[in-house]
Amino acid sequence: EDNILSVIKHFPGYGDNVDTHTGIAVDNRAYEVFENSDFLPFKSGIEAGAPAILVNHNIVNCMDSNFPASLSKKVHDILRNELEFSGIIMTDDLAMDAVKGYVENGEAAVQAVLAGNDMIITSDFVTQRNEVLESVKSGKISEELINKAVRRILACKYAYHII
Repeated sequence: EDNILSVIKHFPGYGDNVDTHTGIAVDNRAYEVFENSDFLPFKSGIEAGAPAILVNHNIVNCMDSNFPASLSKKVHDILRNELEFSGIIMTDDLAMDAVKGYVENGEAAVQAVLAGNDMIITSDFVTQRNEVLESVKSGKISEELINKAVRRILACKYAYHII
């Protein structure tokens, strides 16, 4: 009744990693560990109709050793294709220290959109918004990618009577 939705976090699982607000966390667990433990609450939430999932900034070596989960297309593909999640995917705050070393020219939001996030959380809203808009204008981010995200967000708002 207050137009507030919950989000399941921190996909793909956090394990016993360090705080990504202040540095990078590297997860060296096997993929089977995620399948047999960390994915279970996400699967349950998806089956129960969870509207949104927040992706963490951990480097999960068995999924993508090059990018934090929040900036990894591979991690987003697992969430969409293997776990069959069709709702909203969002980042954790892109201004956190764990992200800074993995973005080009400070384009964290651009990389996050290209990875598959529908919504961006950032405490640097103005800069990130402008970078995304410029990337859409230049063709780096397709309008169709933005439109898919907008459709998921609007469908969620409609389902929960927020619009």
